Amino acid sequence: MNQLATHACRSLCSWHRTPRLLDGMPLLACRGCGSQWVRTEPWTPIDHTGRIPDEVRAELRRR
Repeated sequence: MNQLATHACRSLCSWHRTPRLLDGMPLLACRGCGSQWVRTEPWTPIDHTGRIPDEVRAELRRR
């Protein structure tokens, strides 16, 4: 598996799907800090509002 980018949270979290794939899975990234996530990660991204974005929820259903 390729490495995901991880950066310190800046409390500006806004998670969105990117046009890239990582190991065949959609790659999501935080617009606030640039961290990345795919559905096989053991944690769940949330936006700065405390809400799980719809794009993240869709990927979680595919676990």
